[in-house]
Amino acid sequence: MLRKTSLIIAIVYLILALVAGGLVLFLGILCVLIVALAMIWFGEEIGEYTGGFHRIGSPYITKKSPGALVSLFGWMLLLLPVLLLIFKLTQKR
Repeated sequence: MLRKTSLIIAIVYLILALVAGGLVLFLGILCVLIVALAMIWFGEEIGEYTGGFHRIGSPYITKKSPGALVSLFGWMLLLLPVLLLIFKLTQKR
């Protein structure tokens, strides 16, 4: 159910981006949506990742992250445009 909901939201964003801003905005939004959907759909798998190395040899990520937290950040990224719009509309002029 959550995958379908996030996919519907992403498709709406892409349609609006294509209509309002053209191909450049569409591609930019698509890149952000790929990251957000990956975090939502595969939060547990992404949270299990540790590794990546600096040039000096120490790892970037040393501990696993809770998958639910990864998914939550994915939802925040996905819903950020809506939250910003609501914030802007509720501001006094």
